[in-house]
Amino acid sequence: MNISSMKVLMFHADKEEREKLAIMLTRFDHCVAFSDGTDLKDINFEDYDLFIVDEYLSDGSGLVLLQHLPEKVRTKTIFLASGKEKVTELCQESSGIYDCMKKPVKPMELAVVACDFFVTEYLNEKTLSPLSC
Repeated sequence: MNISSMKVLMFHADKEEREKLAIMLTRFDHCVAFSDGTDLKDINFEDYDLFIVDEYLSDGSGLVLLQHLPEKVRTKTIFLASGKEKVTELCQESSGIYDCMKKPVKPMELAVVACDFFVTEYLNEKTLSPLSC
């Protein structure tokens, strides 16, 4: 089983934080692209294997963005939450996402959750195939 070079789209406003997280993912040979969430109409969701959505985006809430994502995309999403009880509860109960991580997120922890997602997807569907960046 080879799960390297998977494509990840990260919705995140904080440039410094997203770069730290992306560096760790790229160390595992994953390709990481960024979006601020304002270009949803232009995104071909089929091009990506995993989505990472931060709670705070430049144009609004990551929770609002989650509501606009197709259901199939939400199941392939890791949400980065502030840890406020209400947000975490809403994140876990109603959005149908893969995982909700409490911020601050350590880059290695995100890489482990992403790897777990890819292995789970492979075992469940055996549809993942490495893509070149």
